[in-house]
Amino acid sequence: MEKGIRFDLAYDTMPWDEVDTVVFDIGNVLIRFAPEEFVKRLFPGDEQTQKLMLERVYFGKYWPEFDRGTMSYEQAAKLLDEEFGGGEALYLRTLYGWIALKTPLEEGWRAARLCKAKGKRICLLSNYPAEGYAALREQYAERFDLFDGACISCQIHQVKPNADIYQTLKETCGVQSGRAVFIDDLLANVEGAMQAGIHGFHMHEIGMMDRFFR
Repeated sequence: MEKGIRFDLAYDTMPWDEVDTVVFDIGNVLIRFAPEEFVKRLFPGDEQTQKLMLERVYFGKYWPEFDRGTMSYEQAAKLLDEEFGGGEALYLRTLYGWIALKTPLEEGWRAARLCKAKGKRICLLSNYPAEGYAALREQYAERFDLFDGACISCQIHQVKPNADIYQTLKETCGVQSGRAVFIDDLLANVEGAMQAGIHGFHMHEIGMMDRFFR
């Protein structure tokens, strides 16, 4: 199996004839995920709490378990309180609070709609916690109904950039090696897809998708 290539390095614009499927990450591709901003809004003026919540929650050891779907927010809040103190309510406020603060990244949605209009299948491949994903599907139901398939980490208990999740994507969403491109904001995840024979696009700069998908 040949490795995929970096479309954002190889092409100036989307080579439409070379792909049948375009696969989108969610965080910072379709929906903004900005922990530093979230803590400032959740705990305005309290820089110490902002710092601690970033370290213990958003960048803490339990977040990957949320993505895998192997731990609930309530379980994590109890463990965090036992380890650090502060009360379970503090951690639950942080864990659930970001969900109401998320906003669409319209650049990504423009790309998704254009791909759909060009007759391409569009799918989701994302590391996402169950609570956050359920809220997204409810709040932005019409937008997410655009997609032909989804491979979400919390539902399948696999995470990027591990090889198994890309294989699951192929099997469940009909993604073919060499005929699909995956868009993600993290280079490691893009490289994981490329190892699996899926072309990659590293979304790391505002305006990239608007320039590429036209």
